Amino acid sequence: MLAEGSGNRPLSEVLDGLCGLLERYGSVFEEVTASYRLTAADSGTSRAFALKGGQYLPLGDNEPVDVTITGKEQHLLAIFNKQLNPAGALLTGKIKVKGSLAALNTLASYL
Repeated sequence: MLAEGSGNRPLSEVLDGLCGLLERYGSVFEEVTASYRLTAADSGTSRAFALKGGQYLPLGDNEPVDVTITGKEQHLLAIFNKQLNPAGALLTGKIKVKGSLAALNTLASYL
């Protein structure tokens, strides 16, 4: 799914798919222990999860995370579709990252 992009799916489906991949392929992420939240500021679509030694754990809306990524739904989808470079989106203010850049880079290196 990540290699093919999100197609015309809404962000909620893309994030569900991402979480499903993380859950199914946890052994690939066994060196990752951090928590993440992705949120579309305009639509309110949000998913929070943790990886603890690669094990996927869903998190609630109010649970603290190591990294929060926020942006408009169209910009987040453009990143998943490889139409928008994540670093460029960050530099131009299309997405915002709060928290540990090291934790973000760790997960990004796998994706």
